[in-house]
Amino acid sequence: MEGSPKVSILIPTYNYSHHIGEAIESALNQTYTDFEMIIVDDVSTDNTDEVVQKYLNDKRITYYKNPVNLGLVENFNQCLTYAKGEYIKFLLADDKFEPTLLEKFVGIMEQYPKVSLVTSNREIFGSQTKTRLLPFTGLQDGKKVIFESLREGNGNWIGEPTTVMFRKADLRVGNFNPDYYCLVDWEMWLRLLVVGDCYIIPETLSHFRVHPNQASQKILKDYKFTFEDYFFYKEIETHNKYQLDLTRLGISKIIKKRATFCAKAMYKVLPGVYHKKKRSILAKAFKIAYRENVLLAPLIQYVR
Repeated sequence: MEGSPKVSILIPTYNYSHHIGEAIESALNQTYTDFEMIIVDDVSTDNTDEVVQKYLNDKRITYYKNPVNLGLVENFNQCLTYAKGEYIKFLLADDKFEPTLLEKFVGIMEQYPKVSLVTSNREIFGSQTKTRLLPFTGLQDGKKVIFESLREGNGNWIGEPTTVMFRKADLRVGNFNPDYYCLVDWEMWLRLLVVGDCYIIPETLSHFRVHPNQASQKILKDYKFTFEDYFFYKEIETHNKYQLDLTRLGISKIIKKRATFCAKAMYKVLPGVYHKKKRSILAKAFKIAYRENVLLAPLIQYVR
């Protein structure tokens, strides 16, 4: 569309008034300026309005407020409905960019039309500090990155939403899948890599904040990640939607290990089984452990 910005920077937010100003500033300080910034507030109860209002004199910035709380994944998708740019760049409200991020990411997208996803090294900061270096650099075949990401012990090294850029045109693969929460970004990246290649910039261009109030930290307490991880790999085994050599991937071993994690959760919640929530976790864990024949695996590991 003529007159549309090249990049849509999408900032979904919920009760991050204490961090969102820093995120916005990092976007406004970009050396590449052909972008729109779309902030979508998911019915925050803090002073997000007050913080964001200070930036609305910049015509590149649009601020939307959902009429009802949609939740993290659906708010990601709500952001996408407003995007007009050719390239999509999420910026989570508690993260930040390096000043040259857009310049370098857009440069790669323009140079390599078959690349569907660009990522880079990133710094973890906040309650802990470290740099995550990616295992590959430069132009990589999409299927190769899918396989290497799914291999045992690797996980989502591709990056969090703040770290990744993709093409709006590639949303033909679908938006973020609300069936996932902990793995929602990773699952999306893998679908994008089915239709294109990946380019990995060996520089630290984004910063991912870690803190106790993060949604990803809270969900660990109810074993949501444990179950989701199992179902994620089980779905791959059942449907092989990425068209991989599952034997080479070792999918059976991966699933068995994930099921054993679920079995461990079952034993851990046993002392609190009189709580409804604990009983629900117990029932789900038992069903998985029974299906994969690993009910006693945690006890055997303990004895050994």
